Amino acid sequence: MGIKAKIISLIMGLIILVTISLGLIFLIDFNKVINKDLKLFHLSILDIKKDELVNKMDLADHIIEMYYQKSTPIYMQSVVEKDLKSKQDMLFSQLNGLYNYYKNKLSEEELKQLLLLDIKNTRYSNNGYFWVNDFGYQMIMHPIKPEYDGKSFVNTPKVPFVELAVNKLEETRKNQAFIQYQFYNPATKKYEFKVSLVRVFKPYEWIIGTGKYISDVTKNIQKQVIEDIKSLRYGQNGYFWINDLNSTIIMHPIKEELDNKNLKNTKGYEFLVNAIEKLKKSKKDEIFIQYKFLNPVTGKVEDKFAIIKLFRPWGWVIGTGTYLTDIEYIDKEMKKTYKDIEYDVIYKIILISIIVIIIAILLGSYLTAIWIIKPMENLSHSKEYFEEISHIDYLTKVRNRRSFFEKGKEVVELAKQNNVTICALMIDIDFFKKVNDTYGHKAGDAVLKAMSDKISSMIRDTDIFGRLGGEEFAILMLNCDEEKLFKTAEKIRKEIEKFSLNFEDKVINFTISIGAYLGSNESSLDSILEKADELLYKAKNNGRNRVEINESKH
Repeated sequence: MGIKAKIISLIMGLIILVTISLGLIFLIDFNKVINKDLKLFHLSILDIKKDELVNKMDLADHIIEMYYQKSTPIYMQSVVEKDLKSKQDMLFSQLNGLYNYYKNKLSEEELKQLLLLDIKNTRYSNNGYFWVNDFGYQMIMHPIKPEYDGKSFVNTPKVPFVELAVNKLEETRKNQAFIQYQFYNPATKKYEFKVSLVRVFKPYEWIIGTGKYISDVTKNIQKQVIEDIKSLRYGQNGYFWINDLNSTIIMHPIKEELDNKNLKNTKGYEFLVNAIEKLKKSKKDEIFIQYKFLNPVTGKVEDKFAIIKLFRPWGWVIGTGTYLTDIEYIDKEMKKTYKDIEYDVIYKIILISIIVIIIAILLGSYLTAIWIIKPMENLSHSKEYFEEISHIDYLTKVRNRRSFFEKGKEVVELAKQNNVTICALMIDIDFFKKVNDTYGHKAGDAVLKAMSDKISSMIRDTDIFGRLGGEEFAILMLNCDEEKLFKTAEKIRKEIEKFSLNFEDKVINFTISIGAYLGSNESSLDSILEKADELLYKAKNNGRNRVEINESKH
């Protein structure tokens, strides 16, 4: 073999070696890119799942908060007083009927005993009863504590209601009055706040009283909350459960056998016990957990992702989760797609090698570069796509909660640096639950989408608009004064008020309430949104479909 042939053979050998080496290097890098993209995909999808769960939890939050507002002392006392009056009216109707019927048929003593027996036997609810005392502070009849009968109660802190009743009626000179005091509750075995209604039975100047513990009203409110959360469902298998901080299940809509059961020694629920301990140690109101649980739809144990949130006033932990079946399916399909691309790349590397050997090093190198770069460009699209959807609310196409807060903090910092005012609008759809109940959740979604589109078309490109959860939205605005802030908010409110949504041959009208807050240069994002949220609640409490603004002259 001549020198030229040897040089040609050497050159061809080098070409083959370089081509194979480049192919192997590319395949290694290709697999690294695949693994990196898959990790980014998992993180992006989990972020989306988090946003979805936060939105779902907002629904439960709204229900609990609505009922909790009814558990304020003033509200509960008014409920108790109204209930006690209806019970007293019922009893006095009975007594007056008996008295008028038997007053000429029985002796006075016989009639008194008949009336006292009727009072003693009249009960309501689980522990409701009536007692009788006179204006001399003497107990005539107590159905629960017969040892009180015939005794006087003056300056007796443990039995204060007799003295309180006499003094209150004499002070007001009326036939009935409400009294409040602390008394032993046999149900909870504690001294608790009690409200009683005392009323004078004129024929014998008896003081007849009945009372109720304020805590009983709270329990009834909590029972109603539990029933509402129990019936709250979404998707194929979406539900909410409630437990306390001691790992005892208060309500589980799917596994009712768990109700009132402590899970600390229950096999298969270690994940929830550990999560509750983690929640207590974190000092946060909510955390996310991932675990395996039986999917009732597929009948298989699958990965599940959940949010658990603490409602501090009642010591409740509310949870809801979603199965990651769709992630596993998409992950499988992506791996299959990447495998097909990998096979295609290998085939093209071989083809390039043959072409490079036949044509030349330069042409072969050029073609190899094209075949290497092109697939990499295709792979970059998925990364950009997942990066985009992780910042956009899937329904309304405005910023999601995470993106709003990230961008919002940047905007607030920019405003501070440039000494520019910053304003916030908190927006909430009035009676949104009624829309869902009347027209269905698809209609509710359509309302959210239509409202978002409408508002997006009305604000400036520099304004930050996002969905914080459920039907609650927020807008951040730079360089605005009080008048401009109010005009913008009022314009948005009026446009929504006159807007009609055509949905499946139905016309849906709805309104919004807005809290408008003019921040200072020292304000943080959290404080601005908190103040705007307080104004939003004020707008709702003042009748809804209105704008409330701080320091407003309007």
